[in-house]
Amino acid sequence: MRTASGSAVQVKSNEQLDVQTDLARQAGQLLIDKLRTNPLFEAATLPARIVPPRFSRYRTGMRYGDHLDAPLMTGLPPLRTDIAVTVFLTDPGGYAGGELVIDTDYGVQRFKGGAGDCVIYPAHMFHRVEFVSAGERIVAFFWIQSLVREPARRRILFDLAGVTEFLDQTSPSGAHIETLRRCHANLIRMWADA
Repeated sequence: MRTASGSAVQVKSNEQLDVQTDLARQAGQLLIDKLRTNPLFEAATLPARIVPPRFSRYRTGMRYGDHLDAPLMTGLPPLRTDIAVTVFLTDPGGYAGGELVIDTDYGVQRFKGGAGDCVIYPAHMFHRVEFVSAGERIVAFFWIQSLVREPARRRILFDLAGVTEFLDQTSPSGAHIETLRRCHANLIRMWADA
């Protein structure tokens, strides 16, 4: 199945489960349902639409070179890819190499998570998967069109949600927490593309 386009075709070397199979659909739905119950995931992504997850395997010698994800995914209407998500499905001890490398505004970041770990990042960033030198790396990945298009605005909302949650758990209820909650809600109202 072809899942890369443009220059990404030349740098891609992995195997993918056909998204049209019952196994892929069921596993993808299970993954999304689980993630959607996680308040941290919801606060970080503010999902409007989600591309069904894809599952890929990298065997020894496989990699995915530097590339950018497509800005739009086909569909009716097309989905804008604001956020990329990678969920590690194998433990890091099961393979050598295979790090997810993202060129961020703060420098190059490398990730090799444990089974179930999730990396969420703006889809406009160059990224790659290093060569797997031994074993098998299996991941799920997908894209999200967020209610809030701008990464900087999503970060502000994420920080406000985190502070509000912390204060809810550590401070007596009061006007200061309700003011913070109101500011968070009103910023979502101002910035969301609903």
